Amino acid sequence: MARRGSRSLRIYIAVDFEGAACVIGQPGDPKATLGSGLETNSAIFRQAQRLVTAETNAAVRGALAAGATEVLVEDNHGCGHNLLYEQLHPEARVLMGGPRPRRFCLLDDSFAGLMLLCHHARSGERDAVLSHSYSSVSVHRMLLDGEPIGEVGMDALVAGERGVPVILVSGDEAVCAEARAFLGRSVVTVATKKGLGRNCALSLSPSKAQALTEAGAKRAVETAAGCKPIRRKGPFTLIRVFKWESQADAAMRGHGAHRVDAYTVRWRGRTIEELI
Repeated sequence: MARRGSRSLRIYIAVDFEGAACVIGQPGDPKATLGSGLETNSAIFRQAQRLVTAETNAAVRGALAAGATEVLVEDNHGCGHNLLYEQLHPEARVLMGGPRPRRFCLLDDSFAGLMLLCHHARSGERDAVLSHSYSSVSVHRMLLDGEPIGEVGMDALVAGERGVPVILVSGDEAVCAEARAFLGRSVVTVATKKGLGRNCALSLSPSKAQALTEAGAKRAVETAAGCKPIRRKGPFTLIRVFKWESQADAAMRGHGAHRVDAYTVRWRGRTIEELI
């Protein structure tokens, strides 16, 4: 496989769900407040599938227009079976299903960049649509070495350990701000909507969001050479504060878990990947 700086230009797109334009939880559904609010096979989920697939195709088009020679799309939400595969851009290859051996299991330093598409802000952020940190049901808060962190930060560090920079983040304004604060000015962000609460947003139209995503992906690939992987030296301490004591009980079954209090579990690891 060709590495960065060679003729091949490989791009990895990890597609979540909650950050696409016009995607919110099911109005009136308690799970829209307590959980994801995007239950599989609901009408709102099926609509979201179309919207997320269209934004994914826009990112693929932008990457190819900038000279990408290969685009790998990872269906990265929930069970990993969300996109409408028959509608995907013909030049994209898709990683789907699970369980998978590790986070971003095909990502290595042969890729010029990682895009985090249709993402959401970390748990605890205000005016953030369907915000959470890996689990919308169980995790109340997550901290790395004492600082709040969400999926964008953790995923950027995982990618960094493999020598790959995050070059684009799309989602609501809250996750875009989170990405810029963590990754710096080199990352391209595409804001698809402004959160007015967990389950309320002022959204761009799908067509506008797709146009911005395509342009953003093109710019991200064109400037990828100037992006550096985010690397930090371990060891690391990860803390998860759970919503219920029983969830912390279950987490104690994992390797290296240390109970801090009824709701809180701590792990230590030499790498971020050990902690995911």
